[in-house]
Amino acid sequence: MTKQLRAPEASLAELANFPDEFYRLVLADHERENFLQPARDGGWGVVEILPHLRDWEEIYLDRFQHLILEDRPHLPAYDDELWAIERDYRGQDPFETFEQFRQLRGQLLGLLEELSPEMWQRQGEHGAYGSITVQWLADHICDHDREHVQQAQDAL
Repeated sequence: MTKQLRAPEASLAELANFPDEFYRLVLADHERENFLQPARDGGWGVVEILPHLRDWEEIYLDRFQHLILEDRPHLPAYDDELWAIERDYRGQDPFETFEQFRQLRGQLLGLLEELSPEMWQRQGEHGAYGSITVQWLADHICDHDREHVQQAQDAL
């Protein structure tokens, strides 16, 4: 069963609102020390979630550029399991990382806002998901955002 995709306008609105929503729901009313704590279940705290979002935002931006400029590009799957350790997520400042994420999201939105309706249907081959479209990837990012804002709230 395939997932019902949002309209491009809905995806754009959700993508645009996410940085402010994350700030309001997670960063605004907590002390910096809270962001450095792991989740109660031992999972990631905010200090790991923010670099994860930033690093994936770079990948998403790159994927959109390939989807828009190339015919059916191959989009490799990534194993991010060890990134928190390899990239020292705990050693990164949460607020600096959030601002880096916010800037990347702005670049991503600038790219997507210029697309014609036909461009939202451009396809590529994802290493894990198979054939995907620009619209599918935008929806996937919205889902990823929601998953991690909930994870961050749970960690606090």
